[in-house]
Amino acid sequence: MSVTVKRGRDGVFECRLYLGRGVDGRAIRPYKRFPNAATESEALELAETWAANLTANGEVKSARLIDLLADYVQLRGRNGASPNSIKSYRLFTHYVARFLRTANARDLSVMDFNRFEQALLMPKSDGGQGLCRNSVINVHNFLRGAYNHFVDAGICDANPIVYVSKPSPERHEACALTEWDFEDFNARLESAMGVEGTGMGEYRRAVYAFAAWLALVTGMRVGEVCAEQRADVKRYQMFLHVGGNVIESAGAKPYRRDVTKGRKCRNIAVTAEDLGVIDSFVRLQNAVLGRLDADSPLVTLDGSYMRPTTISRAFSRIRDSCGLPKEITFHSLRHTHASWLIANGCDLKTLSERMGHADEATTLRFYGHLMPGRDAVAAQLFSEAKRRALG
Repeated sequence: MSVTVKRGRDGVFECRLYLGRGVDGRAIRPYKRFPNAATESEALELAETWAANLTANGEVKSARLIDLLADYVQLRGRNGASPNSIKSYRLFTHYVARFLRTANARDLSVMDFNRFEQALLMPKSDGGQGLCRNSVINVHNFLRGAYNHFVDAGICDANPIVYVSKPSPERHEACALTEWDFEDFNARLESAMGVEGTGMGEYRRAVYAFAAWLALVTGMRVGEVCAEQRADVKRYQMFLHVGGNVIESAGAKPYRRDVTKGRKCRNIAVTAEDLGVIDSFVRLQNAVLGRLDADSPLVTLDGSYMRPTTISRAFSRIRDSCGLPKEITFHSLRHTHASWLIANGCDLKTLSERMGHADEATTLRFYGHLMPGRDAVAAQLFSEAKRRALG
């Protein structure tokens, strides 16, 4: 069955299918409009979902929620969702299968989903899933998006998740290196990157140290660090281009996806001193591996892309050797970069662009508590009050 969409006279996308002929010999041609679709690709997604759930007489059939979700996840994968996102969606569908296995998507009520989310929060010892509140919020948002899709496709009449009260989020302050930690940590990175020998053991330590240094001075995510290529270093313009992310999965070779996690390519300015560190590391790399192509990754042991988890585990060893808290992870280097910029007067728009956030609101949500503002004024006012009280 071929599914196509076109715009009607009023500009709304529509789809008409041919499902053969009925017993009376008349053609079965169900018709559906998709007024919420802004683009042809969105309309086609909705039309495919609608068509997949039609019976022979052109009516929408009843369907189990877990079956609809499985189809929805496959659709998201075909339309460019990242492998990590698809992995999470499948896990969320597994939770639905555990607690709502036979439930029909059209019959579930707000109360049913309230009970479902409470079961996710309940400890495993009591028969629940034992998830934290933030994980349940992620499941809630996934189901809300899926039901929106089902409603737009004509599979369901309403979205019950809209009226479900999701848990309040757990707020965790991002861990970052302090000025007290930095001196010893930086010395260890410089020592590891400054080797002159060509032994593989020394080079391996240099690679891990360079990856940590790169994240610290640019604020890149670990997948972006692994995806950075030699050609992304723009020496004359003095910036690094960030336009990819390394994806890994069990049993498969990691590969570069030409889009960042935030789906926002960006250029990160660096100093002449930073470029000197990069050039020094590239010379070491050439001495060990031979001259690599321009599209070869900067962070590599053999010319291929490295797994982000390998880089993260290696950083944990560097952290432990420096005696840093266990809460400090590779991602903490990104938080360090952002928090130090804020402390030294970087404005919100510049920080948002440098970090590759979708918008300034995202940056403000993560780092708004670090922004200098009225509290600094309050401290100054109190200091003046003390002076007046002392005459």
